[in-house]
Amino acid sequence: MAKEKILVTGAAGFIGSSVVKKLSAQGTKVVALDGLLGGLYPEQEKSARFHDISMLPGVETFQLDLRTGDLGQLPRDITHVINEAAMPGLGLSWSNFELYSSCNLSATARLLDASREWDIERFVQISTSSVYGTNAVGDESLETAPVSPYGATKLAAEHLALAHWRDSGIPVTILRYFSVYGPGQRPDMAYRKFISRALAGEPIDRYGSGEQSRSNTYIEDCVAVTISAMHNSQPGEIYNIAGAAERSLNEALGIIENHIGRKISINQLPHARGDQQRTSGDSAKARSTLGFKHSVTLEEGLGHQIEWQRSNGLF
Repeated sequence: MAKEKILVTGAAGFIGSSVVKKLSAQGTKVVALDGLLGGLYPEQEKSARFHDISMLPGVETFQLDLRTGDLGQLPRDITHVINEAAMPGLGLSWSNFELYSSCNLSATARLLDASREWDIERFVQISTSSVYGTNAVGDESLETAPVSPYGATKLAAEHLALAHWRDSGIPVTILRYFSVYGPGQRPDMAYRKFISRALAGEPIDRYGSGEQSRSNTYIEDCVAVTISAMHNSQPGEIYNIAGAAERSLNEALGIIENHIGRKISINQLPHARGDQQRTSGDSAKARSTLGFKHSVTLEEGLGHQIEWQRSNGLF
């Protein structure tokens, strides 16, 4: 069999860059693609991350917008695709639907079409717990009922990818991530913002009661199971990738307070539009098929993220 060459899209992002680093460390050839779109990241942070992965052994980088770029530039001997590329986040998806539909659906369509020209063993389409809607509690059989345009576009991308599997045999598998956190987290995500403000001694904005809950997934666990999915997942199947324990937002804030050693001041705001009330994903399928494991508690994981933000001056 030809040596593996993995295409990772969204390679300058939080999870994509972590996947690239792990694959490079394992000696795998990686094609790292990112459009370096603005919006949720400070431009310098994302560009610096893309530069860093370009220097890793076995990594070839392409700055391409999946919506418009010439995908014919990519190597023809790609064996696996991990499609991390997306426009994430809930709030902006209400006000800029075109951005979300083009990045999350049209771009995926172009990538799937391009992959028909490659002899790929697996196309890992990354999705989200947001496809389930307000209460993402249960296993993969739970009804999908998104409550944000972001969730709707990610669900549509799932259906599109699976249509290619049914029609053309592209070996698609779906991973639904639940609230990934840890060192490297995007600046628009709740824990990154909370920690930044707490370290700076500034009040945080809390939307809703704070009793919203999440089954948080630590970044290293997410990366490990994503790489496992390239070889151990079954085409046509969907897997929840969720943390081991459901914890409330208020509990997370208490953990951050304990780590930094002072009380956090809170600006109380109304419930955010499209926000999920509960996520508690059942990942038994991923554990049995993909070897998914949980390596840290939320206390330990947030401690690692706080240290990363403090040491990098991200506050």
